[in-house]
Amino acid sequence: MEAIFKIFRDAHIGGNGYQLSDTLLPISPSEEPGRLRNFFNSTNAANVKGDIQYNVLYDRQSTLRLSTEEGKAWVDVYTAYWAAAGEIIKAEDAQKTNSPINWVAVYETWKEMTNAIIRGYSTGCFEAWTIPCLYTSGKYLRIFAIKADAAGGNADKAMDFQDDFNPDTGKNEKLEDAARVLNRMFQLCVSDRAPLEESRKWGIYNIVNLLFKTYFKLNSVALSKNIIRALQASRGDIPDVESFPKSHQVTFKYYMGVIQFLEEDYKQAINPIPYVFDHI
Repeated sequence: MEAIFKIFRDAHIGGNGYQLSDTLLPISPSEEPGRLRNFFNSTNAANVKGDIQYNVLYDRQSTLRLSTEEGKAWVDVYTAYWAAAGEIIKAEDAQKTNSPINWVAVYETWKEMTNAIIRGYSTGCFEAWTIPCLYTSGKYLRIFAIKADAAGGNADKAMDFQDDFNPDTGKNEKLEDAARVLNRMFQLCVSDRAPLEESRKWGIYNIVNLLFKTYFKLNSVALSKNIIRALQASRGDIPDVESFPKSHQVTFKYYMGVIQFLEEDYKQAINPIPYVFDHI
């Protein structure tokens, strides 16, 4: 547990959102392959909340001092993360023995963590620099939803994290549920009224891209129009797309081009193609 919370403290002291989001990955980093399992095995269901509270709020050796409200919000996030880690480890172990993987349990526990993160922002506990935590939780929420729908929660499915967005014809109960959660993330970002330098609006295009991918997977591309309309309505309050990270820009422009192509607006559809190919 100490390894993750050392990174947590360093990220807060340095205001590094991407470093912070790395503590919420569902996979261990290559340089520390046992981190997820070690984190899960470091406590148990009876003690997990107290152990996390100590690391976040009461470790006197730490120079980090969070408010009680923010600290409790992070405790909720990491307690849910611990539960999700347990289900992910079960999935890893099941794959090794060719046993069925319960992807529904993985999805549901990951969704609990994602909801805890959303609550942290909606209650004003988390600052905007931590927004990459939304990126990580949203990305894997979508991936786990796809796996849960494809496997029915029981059939074995490889422990890979491919970001497939091709439509299929199967049931998509969990992915539809994930789309609703992602939409809450989008509303959380687009409705933020804080000054731009400390606004969640800087997370908009990452979340929009996740929504586009999800709607394409659901074969519900028309739902993307609601997002596009919301962006247009907030145009005066959102920085120009060129102000965002290149990865956000390229994915957004790609999907906008595809959507315009599907609407037979070929003149507009072709505009982003050179930019997208130049930055792949």
